[in-house]
Amino acid sequence: MPAKLTYAHHGDACRAANALDLVGDRWTLIVVRELLLGPKRFADLQEAVCGITPAVLSDRLRSLRQAGIVEQVTLPDLARTRAYVVTEWGRGLESVLASLGRWYSAGRDPRTTGGMTPDATILAMRTMAPPVPDNLPPTTLRLYDARQTNPPVREYHLAAVERLLHVQPGAADNPVATVTAESTVWSEVLFDGLLLAEAEGAGTVRVEGDRDTVARIIRLYPAGSDR
Repeated sequence: MPAKLTYAHHGDACRAANALDLVGDRWTLIVVRELLLGPKRFADLQEAVCGITPAVLSDRLRSLRQAGIVEQVTLPDLARTRAYVVTEWGRGLESVLASLGRWYSAGRDPRTTGGMTPDATILAMRTMAPPVPDNLPPTTLRLYDARQTNPPVREYHLAAVERLLHVQPGAADNPVATVTAESTVWSEVLFDGLLLAEAEGAGTVRVEGDRDTVARIIRLYPAGSDR
């Protein structure tokens, strides 16, 4: 197979063009998206990145490691499982993905089809994080992707930090509320106007604890409604 010619090979010194040499291939930024919030095994990535083949995933991970964007780590479990995570430099791509999301949302037709992984939903929440009152209590969000077989439930915590909604991996300490939701449905509640009560009735969202706090979080987003 002939070597891939880069923009640099063609004499283009633009740094944006050279960045595209690193992350411009199909699937590459999606793989990065799924690693921004913490390490994942190869099998986790295979399930999260819908449509990618094992061979292509291996190629993208190899290229990302060579570029210094992703590194391989060993998880602290008994099996010493190997996983992948973004480097400090690689984490800077979250702002790139956020800018792309905001740019697409401002287009003539921002509607999309398909589903959202838990991490993609959380990154969307961070991208569109609105100003919030300082007294927003900590809340745990538990998301799963129903498109997967026996999907794992991923936990995140929400709180107000410097008047912005702070969303991070891991359960909250002493949360006032816990939301368990299918990740695509939760994104539809926040961004597409799906009623919380309707999602609860369908069994795809369950709220335990202070429902008023959950309703306040939903109403922070323009399309959110808790009715």
